[in-house]
Amino acid sequence: MARQRGERVPRPVAHDVSGTRGLLDRKDLLQLLDRAVTRRLTVISAPPGSGKTSLLRAWAGDPTTLRRVVFVSVERNQQNEQRFWSAVLDAIREPARPTTSAAPVTVPDVDEVIDSVLSELVEHAEPVVLIIDDLHELRSTDAFTQLEHFVAELPGNARVVLSSRRDPPIRLHQLRLAGAVAEIRAGDLRFTEAETRELLVGSGIGLSGEGAAALHRRTEGWAAGLRLAVISLTGHPEPERFVAEFSGTDRAIGEYLMAEMLERQPGEVQRMLLRTSLVDRMNGELADLLSCRPGSEQMLLALEEANAFVASLDAQRTWFRYHQLLADFLRLELRRTSADEVPDLHRRAARWFADRGTSWRRCGTWSRRATGPMPLDSSRTTRSGGCSTGGRERFARSCRRSRRGHRPIILTSRWLTRPLS
Repeated sequence: MARQRGERVPRPVAHDVSGTRGLLDRKDLLQLLDRAVTRRLTVISAPPGSGKTSLLRAWAGDPTTLRRVVFVSVERNQQNEQRFWSAVLDAIREPARPTTSAAPVTVPDVDEVIDSVLSELVEHAEPVVLIIDDLHELRSTDAFTQLEHFVAELPGNARVVLSSRRDPPIRLHQLRLAGAVAEIRAGDLRFTEAETRELLVGSGIGLSGEGAAALHRRTEGWAAGLRLAVISLTGHPEPERFVAEFSGTDRAIGEYLMAEMLERQPGEVQRMLLRTSLVDRMNGELADLLSCRPGSEQMLLALEEANAFVASLDAQRTWFRYHQLLADFLRLELRRTSADEVPDLHRRAARWFADRGTSWRRCGTWSRRATGPMPLDSSRTTRSGGCSTGGRERFARSCRRSRRGHRPIILTSRWLTRPLS
């Protein structure tokens, strides 16, 4: 089992594919973090592979800093608040040597451990920044309640940085109102096109301006996607062709998304993701129809809140899309695992859009992907695809109700290509 650890000077991690240190100096991001830690709390919340840990390690490793930085990484699926706080205390007390969270001979009360952490911070004359990385792995409700109180009791010389794949379940709204929290999100960590070009040049990869722009569009500035592409491009005999064909079906991208995203989801969420990947955008009703079960909108909202490569396309958060690389990967997985269902899913999606006034040209996109012409009667669209008769009838009634008074929905291409945030 992975160990929870604390250390003063963070060390490189072999599996951190989002790292670009040594190849690209992202001064703007480092300065953003410099400004952020003037607040009591900084929250860094972004999808896996966005470069959160790389940013923190580069910032903490700055030899010119006058502050002391304490770095704690939460072990995977950590459910023990005692172990969590003990690791924090060990990191503060033993800054020069990595520590583990092995149980001590005498186990103190958790409140006593937290009081000790606060006392250790007070004793430091220099400013102290406590970084807690991979906070999404903390599964203890009590630990988050304690963390909220801990932040409220911080001494004036101390700051806390929480890095996670989702917002921590603490009352951030109160800290926002008090001006006590700074937030760094996926949009801040996303590579610009200029940074993408700089990364390619720094990696010794000769790629045309058009090729670099295409790679940036495909990855949407996602650090891990760019890093994996750079690894594959190194020494590649035809870099322009590689970029033209680069997608989420790339083996390295697929393995990363499988391990860090899809496999972490419950079975019903995996099913919904796979079956809805065939459309460029979806709402809860369409996702319900394709996944043959209700509750898809709640799943999509939860995935967006968890920074799981899902973005809403409207202010009401009713329409969603997937990151391009994730959509590519999911479509490949769907073909691999349920190829016989793909034609019927295309027909259902095309019929659904046609019934709601979307132009025939757009609907034809899905019908041409299916084998054979798109059926024009709804009875043919529901003969196969894995839904039970009762389920089909329930969704049909739901669709009929939603059509009453429904006006055609027109979405611009700008919505469909907006980067995930």
